Amino acid sequence: MRRFSLVLFSVIFLAGCSDTVLNLKEAAAGINAKANEAASAISIDVHSIRATEIEFDNQTFTINDLFKTILRDVEWNYDDSGETQQLKITGTWQDNGLFAEHSFSANQKELLKENGEVKVIVTFNNGTLDETKTKVSMIMDSETIIKEVGQEILHHLYKTYTQILL
Repeated sequence: MRRFSLVLFSVIFLAGCSDTVLNLKEAAAGINAKANEAASAISIDVHSIRATEIEFDNQTFTINDLFKTILRDVEWNYDDSGETQQLKITGTWQDNGLFAEHSFSANQKELLKENGEVKVIVTFNNGTLDETKTKVSMIMDSETIIKEVGQEILHHLYKTYTQILL
């Protein structure tokens, strides 16, 4: 009788486990579906903009290469308003020469590595990059610590990229 009770308990326990396994499988399928949905939400235009080639200092690279190299955890957002398109890039700061002229202390650098969010907006007019409208900011703990606009800041990003490649 005792053995029967143990077997019955085991069967009931395992039946509960199969429901849990089924729930886990359904949850995983839902996560996969959402990931696929997010991936397909990125339009063809975003991919073509990210593939735009830049020539700087005798080197050629893409916008995708640039930001995937100089930032961590890169996110892309695309806004198409007719003649003007904006690519908004957000990522986490890396200690790779980006904003080196600001002379961050070792403690600040550690904080920036974890909490330094860099936002870049590049503007295209009829498919051509308008470097003068580039906007770059870095935010840490809800405070904007760097805010720059124009061709000079974009060239700083390019220089940071090319120095990393050396």
